[in-house]
Amino acid sequence: MERNFISFEEARELIKEYAKPLGEVLEDVEKSLGMVISQDIFSPIDIPPFTNSAMDGYAINTETLKSYPVKLKIVGEVKAGDSKKIKLKEGQAIKIFTGAPVPEGADAVVEKELVKVEGEYIIVEKEIKKWRNLRFKGEEIKKGEKVIDKGTIITPAVAGFLSTLGIKKVKVFKKPRVSVIVTGGEILKPGQKLKFGKVYDSNSVSLKLALKENGIEDVAVRFSEDNLAKLRKIFKEEIKKSDILIFSGGISAGDYDYVRDLMEREKVEKIFYKVKQKPGKPIFFGKKGKNKFIFALPGNPAAVLVCFYEYVLPFIKGSMGYANIFPKEEEKKLFEDVENKSDRLNFMRGKILGEDVMVLEKQDSYMLSSFAKCDCLVLVPPSQKLTKGEKVKVHILWEN
Repeated sequence: MERNFISFEEARELIKEYAKPLGEVLEDVEKSLGMVISQDIFSPIDIPPFTNSAMDGYAINTETLKSYPVKLKIVGEVKAGDSKKIKLKEGQAIKIFTGAPVPEGADAVVEKELVKVEGEYIIVEKEIKKWRNLRFKGEEIKKGEKVIDKGTIITPAVAGFLSTLGIKKVKVFKKPRVSVIVTGGEILKPGQKLKFGKVYDSNSVSLKLALKENGIEDVAVRFSEDNLAKLRKIFKEEIKKSDILIFSGGISAGDYDYVRDLMEREKVEKIFYKVKQKPGKPIFFGKKGKNKFIFALPGNPAAVLVCFYEYVLPFIKGSMGYANIFPKEEEKKLFEDVENKSDRLNFMRGKILGEDVMVLEKQDSYMLSSFAKCDCLVLVPPSQKLTKGEKVKVHILWEN
């Protein structure tokens, strides 16, 4: 006999179990933001690639200077980017700029502020130590050294570092291809005239932008009436080109909720169906074939987003090679009393106030206004009344 539901903890374990990388791809570094590096990276060059000056000044050879002050003849200059080679001889100095290659024979750079210039000569007043203001070849990184570990998320700094190494393309875990199917004959797109009995679609917009926020930009969005034949046709078209397919609506037990029926007809393997939580109890997670995954979310807008952030996004992150896939969890003190009258774990929209968290008003699953104001989900255990100051777990959605 099929169980009516599983616990939140069991559902998370199943998400973690199935959320494996989809494969590797060679990606242009400039397009790799947010992706995960799929192999250790070893430096192909020394950094710096040549010994260069850390300051604007004059390249000198300290070993030839026996006493101070000393007068040295300026015999040339070297700018950043110059590839010409000048050899420094005794009694000479070469004007040099930050980042420029240090001339052969030089062992220090004296800052321009520390010398007097007299025509073609400089006068160095005080002793200059050997190696002053030099950045040595390979000082930061030696060629062949491991510089980035497999599993590193590409941030702007990581991308910049890869470019410093001369790396144009990098092996990363693939991003999943995602399709969204919004069901319901009552749905109208924003901008159309609202008719009696109809509601404006928010779920496709919320899901598409939530995916985009997390680096999944190429998202197909389809709409279907509550018609099994039409729904099946769209499903067959989208499952061919998607790694992850997300339904919105049609997964409950109503006469016109056809998604559950469709999953059975299409022989989608059920991983779980129904989680003991509020909102979002009738969530379905399944698998078709070797590597096609389906999430069917309830149609109510707040339930859609709760399920997305608690299950769909973690699965996507796991499929992209992320190590930490679930929302960041913290403990906060309740700003005021909160009661959960249901027998299910309640994800309540909240607002963090320093070390406190305030549970917002309008918590029903069809109400999206509280989601527009919240920055976290407050996990209120079933059948409990919690008092002001008690600690609760919160899942951080957005950090201010």
